[in-house]
Amino acid sequence: MSETAVTSERKVILAAAIGLALFLVFTELAPTAGRSAPSNFAPGKKVPVRITLVSADAYDLACAGSEAVADARCAFEKDGSPSEAAKSGKGILAPYMTVDNVLVLIPDLWSEPALAARLERDQPQGKNRDELKRFNARCDLDVQRKVSGFFVRWLPTAAWSARDDAWAGTISGCSID
Repeated sequence: MSETAVTSERKVILAAAIGLALFLVFTELAPTAGRSAPSNFAPGKKVPVRITLVSADAYDLACAGSEAVADARCAFEKDGSPSEAAKSGKGILAPYMTVDNVLVLIPDLWSEPALAARLERDQPQGKNRDELKRFNARCDLDVQRKVSGFFVRWLPTAAWSARDDAWAGTISGCSID
């Protein structure tokens, strides 16, 4: 290969690398359509959210706290003991993350028809979480209020992690990406 061809090849590779770097920087900094920023949240407002999930989240995620939202409570009290909600099995708040890394507390997410159908098709029992296919749920979040001073855990065997606050509300109209 001639020296001119090598130089041209290097220029193409360098231009592609610069283009990729600019693309990554721009997509990280530029707002995206449908982004759920906390500034969009307010009590009584309906906000579109995209929640990132695996089917094991139906059984693994939990919060501990004393506040009620839309007649729902965390499955655990702040001291780690099961709450009345956990005993009844209904109206249980759980923590979820949006694709924009916003923590939200939502009661009974998996009773939403699209998510219940997904859970039926993709049962997590006996599977490693890492083997489960991650998916996004697009839902409308009816923001109820901000919850303060609670704990979350992402696995039943994980330690509780204190959180200052998060928005909580009910969801509707979910579809799976």
